[in-house]
Amino acid sequence: MEYRSPTVAERDELFELILAELGGQVDDALAFLGMTREQFAQIYQATGEVRVIEEEGTNVGYLWIEQRGRTLHVHALILHPHARGRGIGTRVLQMLRSEFSRRVDEIELGVRDANVAAIRFYERAGFRRVPTETAPGFSIMRLSLGSP
Repeated sequence: MEYRSPTVAERDELFELILAELGGQVDDALAFLGMTREQFAQIYQATGEVRVIEEEGTNVGYLWIEQRGRTLHVHALILHPHARGRGIGTRVLQMLRSEFSRRVDEIELGVRDANVAAIRFYERAGFRRVPTETAPGFSIMRLSLGSP
């Protein structure tokens, strides 16, 4: 498995996938953040790094990350349906741990509370929900990279 930079079309596809994943909660989440879809699109274009996840030369998904001080924030980790359940997400998280372990203390991400499969996946990977104010219907999860 490897990463590469996205084409313009792939970057646009990830943005549409993010909006689709948020579903009917997109407007509520953006309102909580105090921004419009247009402002979110601008932030997406200017913030962090988007990577295409490839396996054997095939695009299997996308990753959008941003280092915020000593925290790596995962804005999006989205796998195409045909790539789910094959251990790819686990390998992506392992690669992020390896790549960023000297630069960050934790990895954090937001997840929709209704996405039970994703929450279970992240919990199996060691992430824990943290009490913090966030958009209704969402939780923040963190994985400490330090010693237990």
